[in-house]
Amino acid sequence: LINDCSTSQPAAGIYLLGEAITCFDCHSDQGTCNDGECDGAVCIKMETSNKDNGSLKVIHSTVRQTLLFSERRTVHKGCGDEIEESGCQQSGFGSKWTSRCVCERSLCNGDAALIAAGLEPSSGTITSSMPITQLALLSFVLFFIAVSCSLLLINTLCVHCC
Repeated sequence: LINDCSTSQPAAGIYLLGEAITCFDCHSDQGTCNDGECDGAVCIKMETSNKDNGSLKVIHSTVRQTLLFSERRTVHKGCGDEIEESGCQQSGFGSKWTSRCVCERSLCNGDAALIAAGLEPSSGTITSSMPITQLALLSFVLFFIAVSCSLLLINTLCVHCC
């Protein structure tokens, strides 16, 4: 359960193992934010980005200025009411990457604090390496193609030489 921190503090006793900590509480479509505050049991940072992150998109256009943003990332930072183990989880779905980081110290969901704790890469982006299941499937397909070509070559040599 993620508290949106826009209401008053949770009732006393909801934090089972410790006191409330202060966390950044913000939402940004510009890639990052480190403002606002809320109190909770843990700090949470959720980030969603495109896997390709390469197409330029017009965000705001005026007569004199056009702002282009090439890396579409949405970041939401806030508080959680339940004690969770510190760490980050990443998952891919369709054309999107989603990352969720949880930490247990005050203001630890800030960009610099997550990098210093080793919970997030310093580049601020999510790696685009292939999941192990896709690598295994690709390896199997390539192996099958190599074996098929080898059998065709052996068959051709046997027909011409024998």
